[in-house]
Amino acid sequence: MSDTPAEPRRTWFPLAAAAAVAVLVIVGAVVATWLTSRMSPAHADAVRACEAAYAEAGDGAPEIVAGDVYGSADWRDLRSFLEAQGVLDSAGTDVAAAIAPSVDASAAALAEAGRDRVTVVWWLESEEHLACTVDVEDGRALDSSATLGSLGDFATGAVTGAVPVAD
Repeated sequence: MSDTPAEPRRTWFPLAAAAAVAVLVIVGAVVATWLTSRMSPAHADAVRACEAAYAEAGDGAPEIVAGDVYGSADWRDLRSFLEAQGVLDSAGTDVAAAIAPSVDASAAALAEAGRDRVTVVWWLESEEHLACTVDVEDGRALDSSATLGSLGDFATGAVTGAVPVAD
């Protein structure tokens, strides 16, 4: 007899179960990302037009790190973002409710006419925000309408064609 104890029988079940869970988590993450990050073709074209305008701004411009896209109907989300950034002084007040009917009507009129005004807000490598507005007709961005500006310019209406969010 030997003094070495017999090794217990090994099974592949724990490894297979862990691999199955890992695959499910990865597939779930990919599907969730795909479902939540899909952009309409009109918004994608608006982003393209804004990126082209930004590229024309010149070499040495800070790199775009991230961004958000807002259509005319998304004005409440855009307004909340501007309030969170401290650009609008109306945080905590109900200004949005006071202007909602007219802004919703403007957004609906644009949609009925097959148009939209898209706002792209970027976070730059320089740790600053930059906004771009562009008009969209029949699902295509009008490149000549792309206008760049700071969030402050955007919120005060200095950026031509900005979605009405000022107080």
